[in-house]
Amino acid sequence: METAAIDFTPWELAADWPARRWLELVNGRRGEPLAGVRLGQASTSAMVLTCTYPRSRFGEAATATGLDTVREIAFETTYAQINLALHQIKAPGERPDGLIGSLVRYASQQADRYREWPSTHWGDEMAATTRLASWQSGFSVDYPEVYVIVHACGIGIDEVRLTPAGDLSGYNIGGDPLAAGSMHWELWANRPELAYDDLTRTLVAP
Repeated sequence: METAAIDFTPWELAADWPARRWLELVNGRRGEPLAGVRLGQASTSAMVLTCTYPRSRFGEAATATGLDTVREIAFETTYAQINLALHQIKAPGERPDGLIGSLVRYASQQADRYREWPSTHWGDEMAATTRLASWQSGFSVDYPEVYVIVHACGIGIDEVRLTPAGDLSGYNIGGDPLAAGSMHWELWANRPELAYDDLTRTLVAP
């Protein structure tokens, strides 16, 4: 994985506690520049994902089709949040019929109501926030030239402080994510366990 493709400045957690860091590229369409970058930061008890999307690229498709760009950022937040929660389920039992479709509808409905989300501040920047199970997530449109989404587990979303990531050399950006010493967000060994019952309360009728 090459960081040379990153032609914008990602934002990262301004904290000394993370023990493991990793980087994920959000690819755009074939032949197009990167759509964004996710930086993962974890300790034994908490994890924060900071996701940076250049405004010009993220908003281009939405603007062309007359969509609300901020609503699309909100949906990016809620859709990722349900995937993060699903990756925490370790309890035995079959997945309830229709759960995935219901969660996607939930993510869409929550995004439609983004103007009603509680707000917080990440330093000087205001963010709109939402919760699902053990995850707190939020997005901000206050950063210059980019949209920023943060997902946090084990730490309050209102405790987040971000800084521009000037040096990405401390992030695992290559090799097998299962290799010793590396970290990927699906492999966070100490993540709180969830059961399907923790998510069924969000069921939305078709």
